Amino acid sequence: MENTIQVPVTAESLPVFKLLTTVDIPAGSLLRIRAGCAQMLMIMSVDEVRLEGRPLPCVHRYTWEDMGPNFRWYIQTKSMMVMEIPSAVSAGSEIEVSARLTFAENYGAVNRYSGISWAMAPGIVPDVKATELIPVCDPAIIEFVATAPHIMEAYRKPDGRLLVQHIDVMGNPTASAGIPFAYALAEKPGSAKQAKSEDGVRAKCIQVPDEWKAADRFKVSDEEGRSALTNARPSALDGTPIYFGECHWHTDVSGDGQRPLERALISARDELCLDFAGPADHMSPSGLYAKSSTRKQAEICKEFDQPGQFCTIPGSELSDRYGHTNIYADSFETFIEITDRFEREVLPAWQAEPNRYVLRTLAEICPEGRAIIVPHHSNMDSFIYEGVIREDRRPSWNAMHWRMPAERTCVRNFEMTQTRGCFETEETADEWGVLYGGFGGSARTGLMRGYRYGFVSGTDNHSGWPTRKGTGYCGLTAVQAQQLDTKSVFQAMYKRRCYATSGARMVGDTTLNGFPIGSELALEPGVARDFRIEIHGTTPLVQVQIIHMGYVLADLPVGENALDFTCEWSDERPGRPLEDAWYYVRARQQDGHRIWLSPFWVDLPDNRSG
Repeated sequence: MENTIQVPVTAESLPVFKLLTTVDIPAGSLLRIRAGCAQMLMIMSVDEVRLEGRPLPCVHRYTWEDMGPNFRWYIQTKSMMVMEIPSAVSAGSEIEVSARLTFAENYGAVNRYSGISWAMAPGIVPDVKATELIPVCDPAIIEFVATAPHIMEAYRKPDGRLLVQHIDVMGNPTASAGIPFAYALAEKPGSAKQAKSEDGVRAKCIQVPDEWKAADRFKVSDEEGRSALTNARPSALDGTPIYFGECHWHTDVSGDGQRPLERALISARDELCLDFAGPADHMSPSGLYAKSSTRKQAEICKEFDQPGQFCTIPGSELSDRYGHTNIYADSFETFIEITDRFEREVLPAWQAEPNRYVLRTLAEICPEGRAIIVPHHSNMDSFIYEGVIREDRRPSWNAMHWRMPAERTCVRNFEMTQTRGCFETEETADEWGVLYGGFGGSARTGLMRGYRYGFVSGTDNHSGWPTRKGTGYCGLTAVQAQQLDTKSVFQAMYKRRCYATSGARMVGDTTLNGFPIGSELALEPGVARDFRIEIHGTTPLVQVQIIHMGYVLADLPVGENALDFTCEWSDERPGRPLEDAWYYVRARQQDGHRIWLSPFWVDLPDNRSG
């Protein structure tokens, strides 16, 4: 008997599950309650298990404190609780499971997502440490559902469309069928036009009048008192469209991820209103993922490709103890071509150098111009973040080591920020989201060691909800691309015509001597270095800075409560710097969201490379 219940994302407790045994169970057996995924272990605990009304004695109970030093075992078994069955049980006996939700401060909000189904499976095991179990009941299924509308969100698209979505109190897109609302030019409140939300949770798409398409922002409000201001018109200084998306999130293809890929892509396109998205599910270095799931991923993602409306980006995470990177390709054909080489080329290198990250080996199998490598959470380890270590008492994963000489061909982007924080500097800085540091793996350290990468953002979200972190947003990548399709978005990332935000759809751009972000310039000493900068926030801006060679070169004046910033600035220091010098612009809003524009590099005319 399948036992399924729907639970609001705001729930703090669960009803008692009543399950019937499907097999006879001998006396003295050990009954394990197994979680459906690692995320489930973080917020759910089993209080008691009763057999025919009698409580079973507990042999083992999951605790978060115990997970750190026994991480691998918990990931394998997902063991919530183990009980002893004192006497024989016949098929058809009733097992009752009492469980509750424990939304811990660090992990609770991350898991209050709708659209997630968790299976709680009872089974017998030969001993407490066993990794496999024999099912004795049909699993209990818990489905989390969104609640009533709480706020509105509204987004401008480069093609002039306006998308409007209602969001529940936990940040989930939610049904708002038939709620009337009005949209107007932000600078002309009296220009309102009426509209009505659609059925279901799909965002309402409005084709605004042609005469409004050049407008900057729109104001949207509904008759129940909610309102939202859109992002600025997404366009670069040279008129190139800016598209927003995210390519570092996980589905149930990953052993520690959730939600089917199809459902996650529907959410990305229809509910989160992204322009592009792509899963970065974990790839086994043994090649197993490359030979099976990569092809299935390609089939699913291609179904969602709608050039001009939404596109998917092929990629995956390849993680080892001494570095975590993602690989992205310009097509799924290229991606399969790369992953087919893992077992015979990457795995031997990994086995030969277990204490290094095989960055150059990865670069060798990535065709130049058709694939990129993107390091992430580069300046921390699993112990400082989660208390997780392996059996040899070392962290499960470590900070990135920027080996020299720098790999410039394929390491074209760096994931500046994600759910674990920002990795810009070695020093922590709360206002910029740098929560961990001092490991030598920061963005600035890599730049100083000669790497030349643009900035992107991800979430590393394991709940199948790209760009989301709890009730808010985290990790959004913007690309400057002439059109919206897979190859164009990839080429924008490869050319470093991209930037990172902490989750807000901030529109920003800068040029150096007229060249776009991500450019390498060959300049003689003393030649002017002239910046043109525009930042358009989603809330008022509080700081705009130019960073040069690891330090704040200019802290530019920002108007009080200004959503928009425009300026021209010149580095007037004569003859400095001479070569291998870099600059980038960053900005911060009142609400804490941040933007990092990809760097520029300046060399002497005969030293330009990369």
